[in-house]
Amino acid sequence: MIWTAGFRTHVLVHFGINDLGLPAMLGEPPVTADALVEGFRELADRVHGAGLRIVAATIGPFAGAGPEISTPAGLATRREVNDWIRTTDAFDVASAVADPHAPDHIHPALDSGDGMHLNDRGAEAMADAVNLDDLAL
Repeated sequence: MIWTAGFRTHVLVHFGINDLGLPAMLGEPPVTADALVEGFRELADRVHGAGLRIVAATIGPFAGAGPEISTPAGLATRREVNDWIRTTDAFDVASAVADPHAPDHIHPALDSGDGMHLNDRGAEAMADAVNLDDLAL
C-alpha cells in the first residue's frame, strides 16, 4: 500500500505464478482462468469498496521456469487472465518485464536465472512501470 500523509490511497498488486505452477507440481488439476478472474475481481471489488484505488501488474512470464512449473495449460491461463487484466476497468496495469520476442518469458536482462523470478533490474523495471501520477489523490 502507498501511504500519503497518513491516508491510504492505493493498493499495488503483483500477481504471482504460484496459482499456475503449483498445481502441476502437486499433482492437482490446473486452476482455470475463470477462477483466477473471479478471485481477482473480488479483490478489486474489496479494494474499491474500501475507497481505495488498485494498481495491478499482470501475471509475469514464467515459460523459462522448467516443464514442471511452466506447463502449456498454465501459460495459456496466464495469457487469458492477462488479457482480462489489460482490458478490465478493475485495475490500472503495469506490465514491463516480458521478453517482447517471447512474451511468455521474462526478458533475459531482467531474469534472475530461474525463468520465473526477476533480478534487481527486473524489480526496478516493474517499479518504473508504475506511473506515480496515478498515485496522486
